[in-house]
Amino acid sequence: MEKGHQGELKSPKAAPGTSTPFSGTVTIFFSDIRGFTDYTERFGDEAAYRILREHNAIVRKQIEAFGGVVVKTQGDNFMVAFTTARGAILCAVAIQKSIAESDQNQAGPRIAVGVGINTGEPIQEGGDYFGSMVNLASRICAAAGPGQILIAETTQYVAGRIEAVDYVDRGLHELKGFPEAKRLCEVVWRQPGTGARAAAAVAPAVSEEDTAALTATVQRGIGVLNRILSVTHLDDPAFGPLIECQAKAGEFRLLLSRTMSERRGVGAKQIDEAIVPFESLLTLILERDKLTEERWAQFEARVTRTFGRPLVSAAARGRLAAGAAEKREHDAAAKQVEGSTVGPRVSVIQTLAPPAPDPRAAGVRWWTGAHAAWTQWKLSGIGWAHALRGELAKYPHLLGVHIRASADQAEAGLAGGYFLLLEHVENQSPAFMRTAVERAISAAGGSLEPRVLGPKLYELLVAGGRLRETYAVFVRDIVGTAIPNPGLWADAAVIEHEDATVVITRPTGTPGETEEQIDRLTEPKERVPGRLFELTLQPLTARFVYVKPGALKTPRNVEIKLAADGDPSDRAWYLTLKTGLVVRSEPRILPTEGVSVASLGKESAGAWVALFNPDPDEVVSYKLTVSVKQPKQQPAPKSSPFPPGPRPR
Repeated sequence: MEKGHQGELKSPKAAPGTSTPFSGTVTIFFSDIRGFTDYTERFGDEAAYRILREHNAIVRKQIEAFGGVVVKTQGDNFMVAFTTARGAILCAVAIQKSIAESDQNQAGPRIAVGVGINTGEPIQEGGDYFGSMVNLASRICAAAGPGQILIAETTQYVAGRIEAVDYVDRGLHELKGFPEAKRLCEVVWRQPGTGARAAAAVAPAVSEEDTAALTATVQRGIGVLNRILSVTHLDDPAFGPLIECQAKAGEFRLLLSRTMSERRGVGAKQIDEAIVPFESLLTLILERDKLTEERWAQFEARVTRTFGRPLVSAAARGRLAAGAAEKREHDAAAKQVEGSTVGPRVSVIQTLAPPAPDPRAAGVRWWTGAHAAWTQWKLSGIGWAHALRGELAKYPHLLGVHIRASADQAEAGLAGGYFLLLEHVENQSPAFMRTAVERAISAAGGSLEPRVLGPKLYELLVAGGRLRETYAVFVRDIVGTAIPNPGLWADAAVIEHEDATVVITRPTGTPGETEEQIDRLTEPKERVPGRLFELTLQPLTARFVYVKPGALKTPRNVEIKLAADGDPSDRAWYLTLKTGLVVRSEPRILPTEGVSVASLGKESAGAWVALFNPDPDEVVSYKLTVSVKQPKQQPAPKSSPFPPGPRPR
């Protein structure tokens, strides 16, 4: 049942002298029993009281276990504050599990609880919390169904991945009191480490007909999601709305694959409902010229509600292609317009099939590793941006290692991550991958010796991909896709707190190094000077530094400058994160005079700098200066000799 949170729930007494106007980041959790009033009317006060006591005991036990603080209660409603988003989510999961176990052991009516969670910086007064973020948590709880956990998008970003927990995007919701619809995610949990055999042992019996229906629905859903993951933007490979859509499709596909093996999570009806926005997007792409205005409006509304209007606009303009074949047809048409010669059309199978690895280059390990991964990706149908995120989640330091040294790293699959660079080169020079080995052998005078053939393949890679001119674009696309999630390995970081500046560096600076050197600076004279980071970049590599606020009440300004060989340099991209890590700016080239990022800790949740070395042969040393300063105080306005109101004439 829905209740307000202010003035309706019992609040603990605030300790004297502890009231402050604003708190730090807090996760607010609301829960209540669904249909409790109807239950009381139907079964009487005594039965309702028994249910309530059982519910309260379960909820309080789990809140205590996960470090929550009960802020207010009223009957079946709890408002709880957590210091971490993960703690709030895990507490909600534990409550739902405990209630489910309790329900299995009793006959008759059972408890069904809805939970809503939001993360932000509320107003705090004593032990109570107020403000729009608290209102939003209450409204999210009201939107949750029986046994459902709904969380705000911000909570999902802050919590990150949690073992045995999946996030299912439930689209935009119109919530009372909020002019704009809010995107909500459902938390779906599973038993960690369980497989088909263990799940089957505890799964309720289902008919063969139900199992067949679920199997068919899952297969259809996975087919739709695979098509979504193959969609490309004809002009912008890092088109943000499409990347987000494909990330959701990838997560949902993983959930569906587990549904059949573990017999848990979602039913056929839920899958059908969740797949509708993806099917609608495919319809807009594939049948753009055939839909009536009425049908277009129906599909447009579904896609807009789930993925936003920019994706609909791209589909309406014909900029989205549902697969590589359509994209190649577009590229071929573009070449014809430009007057170039295009050969006869080949079959779709021939068009899509990547070239098989040439065994003559097997000794060049960096090439074979990258080529094999590129071939596997091309056959998978997975979107470039989605694959990029998955690869950088495994090897966040990939760009710090030169491609020719990638096969010599401790991580066996690191060289495969450079399929990203091969695809960049293929886009610059179509069909490059089909002829590269043959051309390299010719340039090597027929030699297959890796020490001879390897350098020739690298020279072709540089020339064919015009990497000296386009490497910066490659890094931009990586940065624009991977930040803030999954993130990239960084050489250094500055974390600004109210009472200290924390500087994190790597003792050796070796890409992928996990050891950190942490210096906490508390003296004003130590904190005022800018931090100087000296970074040495191998050819065609990139390194990263970031700044973010810690426990910060007063916003700061950040100044960033780069120099190479003593001269100002612009060989870096920078982007800023908005508060809440949900929105970011597009990557921009760092001006040679430097850049200032305003209001760190208030409007900005951080800044990333991506230094790159586009030279294919030379090692370059950079000096990056990061200065965090308090904004200048504005002079107080001069007092007027006249009292308020119209001045005398």
